[in-house]
Amino acid sequence: MGRVRVISAAVMAGTACGVLPATAETIVVTPSAPRPGQKVHISVPGCGTGATPHTAVSTAFTGDVTLYGKADTGDADPTIKQELKPGTYPITAHCGTNHTVVGQVAIAAGDRPSAGHERPTSHTMDWFLVAVAIAIAAIASVLLLRGRRTP
Repeated sequence: MGRVRVISAAVMAGTACGVLPATAETIVVTPSAPRPGQKVHISVPGCGTGATPHTAVSTAFTGDVTLYGKADTGDADPTIKQELKPGTYPITAHCGTNHTVVGQVAIAAGDRPSAGHERPTSHTMDWFLVAVAIAIAAIASVLLLRGRRTP
């Protein structure tokens, strides 16, 4: 039991002093399994704003992307190539001098959206449902008001 405490204390001390990383930095891709031709969002920890532009590159993207920083995270919205085959593709973010963050994007099989005609995203569907709910509420209000006017 004493040996476990010593090892735990050493790991905690190494993490606190910055010798060992607290968590591994990796690029987060949303959605997690995009289709060819789809726009994705990438978030790169430890790659916020800096003196030089930070970029992310991948053979899966239609081109290199510049990361816009917020706090200590860099973000971008690249588009996945239309002709890409399903599989896993590496992503490398260059975050200033001698700092890179790596990740990957797993391309899913499926229908490719035609140019300019991407399928509605869940965000688009959320707004549509909100608009429908507002319309239903407005119609119900009108009907209730008309019902009260009748003697």
